[in-house]
Amino acid sequence: MTSALTLKEFLQYIKAFNAKDYTAQHNFYHQEVTLAIPDPEIGTLIGSKGVMNHYAKVHADANETIVPMIVMIDEKRIFFSMEAYFYYLRATNNAVHSHKVEAGDVIRVKVWAVYDMKDGKMAKITCNALCDEFLGQVDVEEMIRESWSRVDDVIKDAWVN
Repeated sequence: MTSALTLKEFLQYIKAFNAKDYTAQHNFYHQEVTLAIPDPEIGTLIGSKGVMNHYAKVHADANETIVPMIVMIDEKRIFFSMEAYFYYLRATNNAVHSHKVEAGDVIRVKVWAVYDMKDGKMAKITCNALCDEFLGQVDVEEMIRESWSRVDDVIKDAWVN
């Protein structure tokens, strides 16, 4: 069985990611999940533990929020375009995509991903970065609202219902 998730189910996964609810997030993963990150310094994460270890490090320095721009689902895979915002809690010389940041800086990364499904779970996730933008000291909530203003109404409706 390779069936993909419904739009509402996929958005529940994104909500769990944004809430840092790792248990709920990882319930969507196949036991053999791989996640290819679009940062050459990171590469492919293997297994739920590999994914969790990576994001534990990222989220120790930054609050990450994903805005789902486009979601297309068929019976075998999910295509997903997103804008990810990283609001840095502390200065680091090793922010996403090797940026150097101060506390309060924001980076936006535009990404598309393909989720290959196996047994109704995410088995292979391949992410590709379209661009990363150092935004500096901006109101991250305002930036997130601006991104949401461009999200398709079908996604907006599924997000709130």
